Amino acid sequence: MKMSRQDYIYFLLPLILWPLTFIVFSSYFVYAMSVSTVILAAFSLFRYKDKINFKSRSMAKLVLIGFIGAIVLYVLFLAGYYAAVYTGNVSYVKDVYTLIYSQAQTITLVVLLAIIGICEEFYWRGGLQGYIKKNSKTFRKMPWVGSSIYYALVHISTFNPILVLAALLVGIVTSILADKYGIVASAIAHIAWIEAIIIFLPVIAI
Repeated sequence: MKMSRQDYIYFLLPLILWPLTFIVFSSYFVYAMSVSTVILAAFSLFRYKDKINFKSRSMAKLVLIGFIGAIVLYVLFLAGYYAAVYTGNVSYVKDVYTLIYSQAQTITLVVLLAIIGICEEFYWRGGLQGYIKKNSKTFRKMPWVGSSIYYALVHISTFNPILVLAALLVGIVTSILADKYGIVASAIAHIAWIEAIIIFLPVIAI
């Protein structure tokens, strides 16, 4: 896969932004993540828009597919939460919730989480996944594998193994949706899931 200097910057940028977000600016995590993902989304839309899968389908169908994806994610995370409790790793889950809840009021969180959700999709399942599909010999037929693995690996900088596994699950589900149905479906799934899991039906409250 021959890459230009711009491509390298595009691919490596999360390796800089994620440690800054989760470690350096952890006291402002939600805001820092919003800024980081907006940067990635802007880069994607201005320089890699032609790589994003904007499949033209019925909006009603895309919404339905997106919500089904969100439900699948929520069920997986609920099962994961109980597995974390059973294995004695639930503190990692609670750490993520504490980090988020300490940042902003509920209304602000709803808005910021939506921004993070859609912006992550434009980068991870949009420009980056589209680039992989068009340029990678290894992942051309299954670009969601490459984008999902990278999405999980970049979360290693959080030093939270549960979050790495969570990122892998989110990556697989949303990447497959984006590949088969387009970025609108994956964005709806991501936003609906993250709002449910953080605001409306947090697993730690069940």
